[in-house]
Amino acid sequence: MSTEKKYDVLTFGRSSIDLYSNDLGAAFEDITAFGAFVGGSSTNIAVGSCRLGLKTALLTAVGDDKVGTFIKRFLDKEGVDTQYIPTINGTRSSAVVLGIEPPDRFPLVFYRDNAADLQLTIDHVLAANLQQFKAVVLSGNALSKDPSKTATFFAAEEALTKNTRVFLDLDFRADQWFDPRAYGVMVRALLPKVEIAIGTEEEILAASLQDSSQITIKHQQVSCLLYTSPSPRDRG
Repeated sequence: MSTEKKYDVLTFGRSSIDLYSNDLGAAFEDITAFGAFVGGSSTNIAVGSCRLGLKTALLTAVGDDKVGTFIKRFLDKEGVDTQYIPTINGTRSSAVVLGIEPPDRFPLVFYRDNAADLQLTIDHVLAANLQQFKAVVLSGNALSKDPSKTATFFAAEEALTKNTRVFLDLDFRADQWFDPRAYGVMVRALLPKVEIAIGTEEEILAASLQDSSQITIKHQQVSCLLYTSPSPRDRG
């Protein structure tokens, strides 16, 4: 049996239509027009990998709606393999609305109630056949709800049995969690199965978060994440 890998990378997680303000610097409530793009961390990684010349597939999900068609058409044009993206009836493709107020205000509004990509299952992972990928890039956001949470853990386990490298995009969006501390619990449980985890400084700190008072959410983004070093007594 050939062990040659057909693809370089499979990314697993979020996809959305992103509506970016066309009014640079305007307060969110004063925006008059938006530009439409395709986004979602896992989707962005897939597109970027493809543009760098890697043979790439994306495992996300869309609803039976025009937004899903918009997302898949963009990905097809970019050369991302979309054959493993299911359309899940009864769900919605995600949307994000973003204001642009440089240098440090970029208010986000997520529309992810009943998000299709959070309905990815173990069967969807099996259908992608991780044997054919050199690497899989998982998403921290996919751990926020089942069944995608279980599917993510399964994908990591499956990859390890198929000689497929496992990477993790920490992808922390605080308002997507019922309790931001739960994010750290899930990430820490997954890390032993991960070769490399990638994220911002705030995301790395969030992965070790144990006290909700350490985090401040403003404009639906993490605006402050405080890390307190353990005292010498606590270090053991």
